Amino acid sequence: MTRPASSQKAIVSSMRIMLTRWIVTGILVILAVVTLYPLIFTVINSMKTRAAYSADPLGFFTDLTFDNYIETFQRMQVPRLLLNSLITTAGGLVLSTVAALFIAYAVTKLKMRGGNYIFLFIIAMLVIPSQVIIYPLYETILDLGFGGTYQGLILAYAAFGLPLGTYLLSAYFRAIPDELIEAARLDGAGDIRILFSILLPISTPAIAALSILNFVWMWNDLLLPLVIMGGSDKKTLMVGVALLSGQYDVSIPLISAGLIIALAPVIVVYMLFQRQILSGAIAGAVR
Repeated sequence: MTRPASSQKAIVSSMRIMLTRWIVTGILVILAVVTLYPLIFTVINSMKTRAAYSADPLGFFTDLTFDNYIETFQRMQVPRLLLNSLITTAGGLVLSTVAALFIAYAVTKLKMRGGNYIFLFIIAMLVIPSQVIIYPLYETILDLGFGGTYQGLILAYAAFGLPLGTYLLSAYFRAIPDELIEAARLDGAGDIRILFSILLPISTPAIAALSILNFVWMWNDLLLPLVIMGGSDKKTLMVGVALLSGQYDVSIPLISAGLIIALAPVIVVYMLFQRQILSGAIAGAVR
């Protein structure tokens, strides 16, 4: 007996679905390996000696050693640099988020004159590379007397983090009905109370996702701390890693250990708050 045509079509359709899944899975595995390989390569090299790395740069370690981490802690003064990175990153993150909240509320809910032009001007900053304006920024920081200080780097972080925050929060605020704002005003609420008592709790997913994204780039940034802090004792952890490379002596295992130490807080934050990143992205897409 031959199978009915409908049964054969079902089998062919099932095989196509299974084949598609295998192909998609294979592509995702390849992309995951390509993405994770630099991190795995760095971890492996951080546990090699200089001789082992010179003998086989791309191979696995034969003799596991943590001497590179010990030397990195001694040469970099990790606790001090870690504190500097925490202060500047937290300051820039809070300042840029608060400023973005006020600007996003002003251009979306206050119906202020010229609000769209202000919004477009701020958003236009997203397409300007930091390298283009690094010299006038540095001159401005020096004129303000903030060269080599926490305040200078915090202000720079806030300035570069403001466009993305304004864009994301403005898109989120526009999806909130104006009737909700009008009802709050009828109850006697002012703009500050509306922003922090109504809009802020509603936009928590977007703020969480924005904060994590800004934290990652502020923590990993090298250009701004290197230019603004210079050789002061307030340099960040990433600058300390860059300074591990000498003029005539470059130790890849030592630099790899420094990179892993610098990346550890970012990895921990991402693992702890990955749900907030996903929920913020989904919420923004749905809205």
